[in-house]
Amino acid sequence: MNPTQVLELFVEQGIIDQAQQEDVAAEVAQSGKTLPEVMVDYQICTEEQFYQTLASALGMDFMDLGEMVPPNETLRLIPAGMALLHRAFPLGLEGNTVHVALVDPLNAQTAEDLRFAIGKEIQVVVAPTHQIEELLKKHYGADAGSMDDILAQLASSDEVEITGPDGTLNAKELEAEANSTPIIRFVDLVLYQAVQDRASDIHFEPFEMDFKIRYRVDGALYEMAPPPRHLALPVISRVKVMANLNIAERRLPQDGRIQMTVAGKPIDLRVSTLPTQFGESVVLRVLDRSSANLNLEMLQMPPAIYNYICKTIEKPNGIFIVTGPTGSGKTTTLYAALNKVNTVDTKVLTAEDPVEYDIEGII
Repeated sequence: MNPTQVLELFVEQGIIDQAQQEDVAAEVAQSGKTLPEVMVDYQICTEEQFYQTLASALGMDFMDLGEMVPPNETLRLIPAGMALLHRAFPLGLEGNTVHVALVDPLNAQTAEDLRFAIGKEIQVVVAPTHQIEELLKKHYGADAGSMDDILAQLASSDEVEITGPDGTLNAKELEAEANSTPIIRFVDLVLYQAVQDRASDIHFEPFEMDFKIRYRVDGALYEMAPPPRHLALPVISRVKVMANLNIAERRLPQDGRIQMTVAGKPIDLRVSTLPTQFGESVVLRVLDRSSANLNLEMLQMPPAIYNYICKTIEKPNGIFIVTGPTGSGKTTTLYAALNKVNTVDTKVLTAEDPVEYDIEGII
């Protein structure tokens, strides 16, 4: 949950005033504690009162999950990979509506993604975050076979004809295939696994006989179990749908962006497509905003390099070039340098495409 948004809700409810909001926000940022923990420490409310107030402000129900023992049919309402990806735990089915506890109940997009993926209406319920996390870990965390299950399901699926008699692309059929539940589940799991493994980028690469998916971790590429070759087009199209790209355009490069929350962390995915001999190749650059350390002092540079950089970025003019392979830390270094020169008495403007991190005070 975004502490700023939650605190604004508490101000609107009259639980805290502006001064308390600033104090609590500063304590959360400095201590590393969760917002409910800080609110309890400041004796503003109990943990249960915190979540009850949040539920009331959002117009949702509150539920204590401490004693919950969900039946298997409830757990099957949301596939393991999707539950872990969205940090969503199913609580039950009522008619065509699934009641779901979200780690981030403020994120309306999560509920919409779930509704689309499982084909049922979603009713969000507010519950203590640590209880949701414990239930996810207990009932879904050990489901290591979920990727294998989905691959088996994809392998057994029939190939859908998505080109017409004249060889032109049937965009309607392609979009339907890209938005099918197995494809959504597979792509969601790929993204979740990449973030969990701290990958810097994900490569979707179609070849004549294979469809490879590779992660880059610490500069090295690792290949994961590939899906069937005939699913290259719908899988890549699913990524393009998520990035709001034109799925019918396959002969020109396209660039887009996906913003999502994975395991409670805000993640940006920079998407680039490139036409190749056997179809489109897609690269997703993973930007984990929660783990970005935009502080030069914390980057553990050798003293000589650190001193040189500090001296260089203070100069009134000139060019400072940062180079290196993918994942070497160019973006982090440059943003950390910007952060250091970003002072109240200095106006900083940058030329960036795309803007990867938003820093207050920098235009």
